[in-house]
Amino acid sequence: MQDNIQHQLSHKLILRIVELSIFTLLIDLTLRPLLVTLPIYFTWIGLLDLAIVTSLYIVVRFNIFPASEIMLSLVVAIIIIIPSFALSGGVNSQVAYLLPLYPVMAALIGGYRESLIITIILTIGVILSTVFSQHITDITGAIYSDQKSIDRGFWLTTSIIFSGVFGRFFLKRYTELTQQLKNENIQDPLTGLFNRRGLNLHFTKELDSADTTSSPLSLILIDIDYFKKINDMYGHDIGDVCLIEIANTLSQAIRKNDIIARFGGEEFIIILPNTPKNETVAIAEKLKVLISNQKFSSFNLSLTITQGLTEYNKNNDNALKMIKRADKALYKGKDKGRNCVEQSE
Repeated sequence: MQDNIQHQLSHKLILRIVELSIFTLLIDLTLRPLLVTLPIYFTWIGLLDLAIVTSLYIVVRFNIFPASEIMLSLVVAIIIIIPSFALSGGVNSQVAYLLPLYPVMAALIGGYRESLIITIILTIGVILSTVFSQHITDITGAIYSDQKSIDRGFWLTTSIIFSGVFGRFFLKRYTELTQQLKNENIQDPLTGLFNRRGLNLHFTKELDSADTTSSPLSLILIDIDYFKKINDMYGHDIGDVCLIEIANTLSQAIRKNDIIARFGGEEFIIILPNTPKNETVAIAEKLKVLISNQKFSSFNLSLTITQGLTEYNKNNDNALKMIKRADKALYKGKDKGRNCVEQSE
């Protein structure tokens, strides 16, 4: 879901940039002859650029190559700038100073692969422009020595490579920070388990998977018995320690594909994919025994849990209905004396 949203945002951004490029080229072709006199081939180059960008617009607008939109946009940008780069002196051109920006831009709007490809293309292009600088026309009429062309080519190549390395470093750091923020957004800060937001995200995926594959899906709602007494007698800091230790015990006891979250206060919830109700009962009984046999915090407190469980029904069932059924079963278990496993009706 998140990747799909990100792709849509990227698609819209590229579309707006391409539209702006078409508008800019049209203004340039219309007004430039009124402001400055240039050889006729500049007009032909402008028309060719307009045709290329318009073709890119069609590709992006109708999602012809959705996976390659970013790379196509970056390559087209290089193709458009090449004539101006070549006709204004190659490495001695004023346009050349813009080239080191391309790898960073490619990293920002594309990724590491796009930045690497753009860096390689530009590096090869600048080296060739430096080697054959004496054969490149400069319409400005400026005269540059071979030594100055070599010096500028060297520093331009170095800048492009540095830009590519910086783009890679920036992208890596940005990815780490984004992942950190994402984790903080879906994790309970005390126990490290999923919070409700994280639970809802994964619960939705498992419900979709259960519908698609017609596989069973079960849920266990867990409540720590008499937890308020722990907070009242020993303080909330000891209560937090108990919550952390119980969360660790539960998370280590469940299977790899099971999903556990802190549901609120002293409640936890476990989603069990590909698990029918009878297997869920056995898992819940195991968790009950595991908790009751363990001591918690520095006070070696004995704690128990009450569990309500339910199974996904195909007919108009959803996450909220499942949680309500499990919650009703949980309170039924509390009424029976706690430290037990109760199934929903």
